[in-house]
This record gives sequence, structure tokens and C-alpha cells, in this order.
Amino acid sequence: MARFSNNSWVTRSLLFLTLAVGLCPGQTNTTIPWLTSEPPGSVKKAPPQPPDPGDAASFDAAAFFAKYKEAVALLTKKKNEEAGITIDLLARNLRTSPWLEIAMMKHAQLVEQSNDRVAEEDYTLLRERLANSPYFEGEGDKVKLFGVALQGAVDAGLNRLRLRRVRDALSRYFGRYAEYPESLAKLAILGYTDMENIRSVNNQLFRYTPQSPKMDPFVSYKSFDLEKVDQEPFIAVNAPILEATSQISEKPLKYAAVIRTSNKGDSVRIVEDQTIDGYFVAAIAHDGVILSTPTRIIVLATP
Repeated sequence: MARFSNNSWVTRSLLFLTLAVGLCPGQTNTTIPWLTSEPPGSVKKAPPQPPDPGDAASFDAAAFFAKYKEAVALLTKKKNEEAGITIDLLARNLRTSPWLEIAMMKHAQLVEQSNDRVAEEDYTLLRERLANSPYFEGEGDKVKLFGVALQGAVDAGLNRLRLRRVRDALSRYFGRYAEYPESLAKLAILGYTDMENIRSVNNQLFRYTPQSPKMDPFVSYKSFDLEKVDQEPFIAVNAPILEATSQISEKPLKYAAVIRTSNKGDSVRIVEDQTIDGYFVAAIAHDGVILSTPTRIIVLATP
């Protein structure tokens, strides 16, 4: 007796069905149910839905604070370059506001002294996002106050970069002439720095006063006083202390936090959109809090 393998039997069956379908008149797109990819009685899966924007923001918030803590740990070990790379990669992977903008700002602040060109690129891009991002065009006090704070922090950062370049130019000028120029305009005209650097981002000439005049034989200045913009440290100082956070709502997902506004102050429970001792509570997540003032964005991570 002849024996057929399973493969041979399947092949012959498929051939027979193919011929049968071809012989059926008036049918062109005939589908054989049990030959489809889905077996009879199966439930067709619904197409994937786009992520909830709230979920995306929560994911970005968690990622931000996780990497921020990692960068802080690297800084305490004097691994500044690794910390900068960590925050740079973070900013490249975030997608929602305000977490993307905060990461970009912290990266710029972190690399200001080591790579001012990269910091300038970050600050410039942030200014563009402030002008064009739909998030900052939204209504409500929260968005407006945060936008003002971010704008102030970005402007302060750009001004610090320009003032640092002016100081470097003054040092080179003194190295050649053994005196300081009568004005910043002269410094720029002689090519020691760009004209842009002697003015703030608001197009105001930086305050500069040559000092310690001496007759040598003409009047020459041996010191100077130059406008200063304080550095914003990566790890917040002169800021409230975060003690803990707790979830207060699931949909929408919301948190409250407990902070102390000073080392000797009492613990205070705060929620988003609240102002306390001059600090606006811009965001609270599971792992930290974002506070703002008109010129600062302050990151407080949970202990």
C-alpha cells in the first residue's frame, strides 16, 4: 500500500482546492476561511491607540528625575563630562513639555564653563521653543509663569556666556597693553570680542567701568568693574528642601509634596499651581518637584 507523507497530503489538498476555486464561475476574490491568518472564531484585535499625552508626560517626568539623580551622583564623584553626557542623552529622548525644556536648560547650565558654544546652542534653541512651542502658547497661569521663569533663566545663561567672553577679551587686552580699555566698544572694535558679546540679550550694553587710573605717561586703567550674572548651579542651592511626595489622584495623575523653605522652617504640604514664599510650584512628580521664580527654574529631587 502506498503511503503519503503529511507534507504530500497537504500539498495535494491545496492543489485540489485551488482547482475547485478556479472552476467556480463568477467568483474572483474567493477566500477560504480556514486558510486565512486568523482561525475561525478568533477575535480581531483593535489597532493600537496613540498614547495618552498625560501618560507620556508622566513617563518623561520619571525619566527626567531618574537621569537627573544619576547626573548629580556623577558630579559628586567629579565626573562632570559623564554627567553632561547623561543629561544630553536625556534631553534627546524626552518628548513632552516642560520636561524637555528643563533638561535642555540643565544641560546648558552644566556645560557653560567647559563648552560655551554647546551651551549657547542649547539656550538659543530654548528661546526658539519658547516662541514657537504650542505648550507655551497655551492658556493658564501655570504655562505663563513657567514660560516667564524659563525665559529669565535662558536670558541669564546667555548673558553669563557673553560676560565670560568679555572677561576673557579684557584679559587678552591687558596682556598686550598692560591696561584696560576705556569702553567695551573699543574692545570689540579692536577685534578682541564680537559686538554681540558686549550687549545683553535685551540689547542693553553691559555695565563696565574702568578703574584705578594711573598716569603712565597718559591715563591708563589697571582694573575694572564689570556687570555680573550669578551662576545657576546644577544642584539647587538657596532653595527649599524636598522631603517627600505622595500621589493624590490617579486620573488625572497628580502628586503633592512636603517641603521646607529653609533649614529651620516648618514642613509644608504643597500642590501644583501654588505659590509659597515667592516660589511657584510648576510641577510635582513621583520623584521630584519643579519650582520657579521669574528668573530661575529649580529642580528638587526626592531624597
